[in-house]
Amino acid sequence: MGKYETPDYEVLEKEDSFELRKYGQFYIVEYDNRADPDVDRGFRTLFKYISSENKDNEKISMTVPVIQEETDENRKMAFVVPEKYWGQVPEPTDSNLKVEQFDEGVFAVIQFSGKRSRTKEISMKEKLDKWITDKGLEKQSAFMVASYSGPFTLPPFRRNEVWVRVQYK
Repeated sequence: MGKYETPDYEVLEKEDSFELRKYGQFYIVEYDNRADPDVDRGFRTLFKYISSENKDNEKISMTVPVIQEETDENRKMAFVVPEKYWGQVPEPTDSNLKVEQFDEGVFAVIQFSGKRSRTKEISMKEKLDKWITDKGLEKQSAFMVASYSGPFTLPPFRRNEVWVRVQYK
């Protein structure tokens, strides 16, 4: 994992597997395809983008995490753009991809290892939601699942997180 760039953040509070983090602004390339509600083609489409299928024909370094967000309308998947491109992000050629600014803010986070599953994600969201409520915080976004490990990483060594933007002080 150490060889991949990841967005910088500051840990404001830590309690067991929970953290409050302050992220600075960064950029993502987001896959948003309403005809693919389970984002089955999301990773492949994003991988093609960083493999040079963009308007600059530029190969872009892989970053982590891969972020999935599920709203009432849709599920989306995104790659973090390496910092060296923030001034000029290569434009996607695929109409299901768009460059977005990920605004700075404070996020409540819970970490978990192992294989991701719908059941595990729901359980982690419920735990994080309870922690947020117990701390008197207010959610300001949908939950996001952040995956840091490749598919060949053994499950006990996989790093996954659930994030949600919160109002903090």
